[in-house]
Amino acid sequence: MKNRKKLYIFVLLASGFIYVNAQPVANMVVGANIIKTNLTGAAFSHYGLQYERVTGPNQSFAAGFSITPEIELPFKQSLLDAYGDNSDARTAIESMKFTKFTFTPEYRFYVSKKGAPKGFYIATFARYTNMSIQNTYEFTPNSGKKHYLELDGHFKGYGAGALFGIQYLLGNRWTIDWWIAGPFIGILDSKFDGIDRDTEDILTAQDEIDLENDIEDLDIPLWTIDAEIQNMKGTVELSGPFYGMRIMGLSIGFRL
Repeated sequence: MKNRKKLYIFVLLASGFIYVNAQPVANMVVGANIIKTNLTGAAFSHYGLQYERVTGPNQSFAAGFSITPEIELPFKQSLLDAYGDNSDARTAIESMKFTKFTFTPEYRFYVSKKGAPKGFYIATFARYTNMSIQNTYEFTPNSGKKHYLELDGHFKGYGAGALFGIQYLLGNRWTIDWWIAGPFIGILDSKFDGIDRDTEDILTAQDEIDLENDIEDLDIPLWTIDAEIQNMKGTVELSGPFYGMRIMGLSIGFRL
């Protein structure tokens, strides 16, 4: 009889232990998936979605995708300082627009006692950036005849950073995610290929050498530039640091 009572007591204690310890898991599972859209980014033609998955009492992983159409050259001012006196070059630089895609994986740690996905968090993230352009650049060499360079350019960037923010829960289904500040830095590689299809007014070898030198003499701090112009075709490769800030962003999310 005593053994049976002991067994009952053990079962009750074990049941209570399992129940208490199951609570964080249950809380973690309900609404553990969040789909968000960036409201402040959309106001500046930066359209993004983020998926966040709660993976522990105080942590989560997220993946963000975004697209930004019609953005300017990353080093536009440096180009204008170098070639702004040339009307053709200035027009081309000021009118050149890119479409930018970004992918941002992120790890978050929530500091608040209530745990993920609520409250103040500290995050680390990586960032992949891809920008592309296809355009026609109009220029006039020493011959005085207008030429049209068919241009195809790409930028690829890899970086990392840290983010501080707060996520608020609105009822059981909605969230407001506030990115307070998130600086990042990385390396950006770019390549431009161009071809001039004019078969009548051919650039001389000296013209091509002068053009190469002009491009490589462009002063962009901490960047390297290599140019090759030959047979009415050209390739320019650039590599250097890029940096930015995820700041004061506001996203609305739906918990699944």
